[in-house]
Amino acid sequence: MPDDLNQPRRYDAVIGGQNPPPLSGAVLGGLSGVKRRMASGSLETKIAALKEALKYGKNGLDLLIETLNHSESEMQWKAYLLLKDRTEPSVKDALKDYIPVIYHQLRDNLATGNWLEADRVSALAMLKVAYREIAGGLRVEDLQRFPTTELRIIDRLWVEYSQGQFGFSVQKQVWQSVGNKYFKFGDRIGWRQSGTWLNYTQLTFATTAPIGHLPAAHLTWSGLKRSQSWQWYGGTEEDVRFFEVKSLLERRDF
Repeated sequence: MPDDLNQPRRYDAVIGGQNPPPLSGAVLGGLSGVKRRMASGSLETKIAALKEALKYGKNGLDLLIETLNHSESEMQWKAYLLLKDRTEPSVKDALKDYIPVIYHQLRDNLATGNWLEADRVSALAMLKVAYREIAGGLRVEDLQRFPTTELRIIDRLWVEYSQGQFGFSVQKQVWQSVGNKYFKFGDRIGWRQSGTWLNYTQLTFATTAPIGHLPAAHLTWSGLKRSQSWQWYGGTEEDVRFFEVKSLLERRDF
C-alpha cells in the first residue's frame, strides 16, 4: 500500500485533462479524492465514494466511522451497512452502543411511550432493511433471513423501553412456553380473545397489554395485499400470519 494514502494511484481519475493533467485539473485520486466526492451534491456519487473509502485501510475506515454521524441520514445508513459486519477493533468500538439512524424514530417513540407509532416505524424500518419499501410488506422468506444484527437492535429497543414487556425475544419466550402452538400463543399475548382473532386496530397500544403483545405491525393483519402466493399458505390472513410468526420466532439466532 502506498505510504501516502492521499496521493492518487496509477488508474485514479483526473478532472480537467489527460496525463499529465493541466494546472487547472483537479486530481480525484487518493483518500482526498474520496472526501471530495463525498462532498458533492449527488447522493449517488457520495455513496459510491463511501464504498471506495474501504480501499484505503485504516484511514478509510476512520472516514466511514466519521460518516456514522453525517448530516444526511442516508449517508449515515450506508456507512453503517458498510461497517456493521467488519471485525476491526475500531469499528466494533464505534458500533458498540450505536443506534443506526433508521431506528431513531423507533427509539424516540418508545421513549415517550407512543406504542402505536413505535409499532408503525418499527415495521417501516424492517421494510427498509429488507429492501421491501416499495412492495410495502414483508414476506415469510424476508422474516426468515432478516439480518440478525438488525433484528437484535429492534428487539433490544423494544425490550429496554417497555421494561421487558414487549419485543421479539419476549414473544419468542411466550411462543416456546405454549409449545409453539399458534392459537395458544394468540390467547396468551392478547391477539386472540374469546376464540376470535383481533384486527390490528383492536390491539392494545399501552402497557396494560399482555406480555408480548407488541410489536405487531410487521405482520399481515388485513387485506392480503402483499405479493406472496397466498394459496400456498392457505389463503386467509390467519394462515399467513401463522407462517410469519413461526418463521420469525423459531429462528435460533436471537
